[in-house]
Amino acid sequence: MNEEKTAVLLMRENPSKSPDPYKMDELRGLAKAAGYKVLAEIKQRRERDHRFQIGMGKIAEAQSYHPTKLIFYNPLSPSQVFNIRSEFSAQVLDRFNLILEIFASRASTREAKLQVDLARLSYDAPQVRSELALKTRGEQPGFRGAGAYEQSMYHDIRGRMAKIKSELKDVETMSEDRRQKRREQGFDLVALAGYTNAGKSTLLNALTGSGVEAQDQPFTTLSPTTRALEIKGRRVLLTDTVGFIDDLPHFLIKAFHTTLSEIAEADLVLLVADLSDPAELLHSKMVASHKALWDCQVTAPIVTVLNKVDRLSEGEASMKEELIRDLAPNPVMVSAFSGSGLVELKECIYQRLQPLQEYQIRLPNTSEGLSRLSRLYETAELLSVSYGEELVVKLRGKGEAVARLKIESSDSQAKD
Repeated sequence: MNEEKTAVLLMRENPSKSPDPYKMDELRGLAKAAGYKVLAEIKQRRERDHRFQIGMGKIAEAQSYHPTKLIFYNPLSPSQVFNIRSEFSAQVLDRFNLILEIFASRASTREAKLQVDLARLSYDAPQVRSELALKTRGEQPGFRGAGAYEQSMYHDIRGRMAKIKSELKDVETMSEDRRQKRREQGFDLVALAGYTNAGKSTLLNALTGSGVEAQDQPFTTLSPTTRALEIKGRRVLLTDTVGFIDDLPHFLIKAFHTTLSEIAEADLVLLVADLSDPAELLHSKMVASHKALWDCQVTAPIVTVLNKVDRLSEGEASMKEELIRDLAPNPVMVSAFSGSGLVELKECIYQRLQPLQEYQIRLPNTSEGLSRLSRLYETAELLSVSYGEELVVKLRGKGEAVARLKIESSDSQAKD
């Protein structure tokens, strides 16, 4: 029988900054998502303690609850982890490693597992020498000494990172090929992005009629999930991706580059926000989301979708919309739960997608040419067809799809 996972949450607040009550709320949500029962929450306003991050008295208070883990909101250095474990015989975790623990438990595909492993190793690599030095303090350098052991472990980590990056590069190449093929088939690629637990998966289900798992907890989606929908004849592939969260180190974004490339390479990004969040929290999450989009190097148009409007009065919704006008000048207000606003959202998606262009291509007037003509109906909008020695086809479609059709046409004519 597994021992119950219990935790006490600790957070040091910077005395030079205003208290942020939502940070502890978020840490509690993360702890519960990781399967911990929270026994107590402890805050302290003070400057950083270089040995323990927070005051010794607060750690002793936390230990009095006899939790299996002490979970800190603040990042812990290797020396602080070592000192807390040594002084209090406590198992400790900071917010970043708590998130990795959630990721590891949710990773169901090989791609997700590789990205979690890479994030963990990226975190460990620059710290392993310091941590091992603390554990082996007092040993003499030399043959089989601590220095040699550190170097061996460090090189092992770097080697594993290189292997994972190589495997992920192969996955990324396959993803790029898949996106190119989808565009050649006439699909528009739209990505759902936003702060974790904003309702992206529920919105995906509402728009496409699918049954993707959606839970009221952070990081339900780790691997991209794609579903199709049609808007006024345009075929769209909508992809749900991993949620954003504030204060994540840059190397974690780099580790999840393969997944986040679905956002970076999309034709349109729907930035989903939870309108029912308190006003200050909504604004801070929007700022964090825009920073994450910047880190992902998104260049596609962005449509802000303010979700969960059904939980507010019309006046409250208008007030919050005004609050984030600098971050979302023309948002679409929806409720993925009730379905309100979805018609307007689809219209907005249609209007913001790159307009289709008109092209003319020639096909041989043969059974193969006629077969290719029938396939055109699946990838483009046919405007007219003239039958003669050749089939002269006027159509409206995506450039990638038409380019592929022209190549196939040229190849066919060359063979003839």
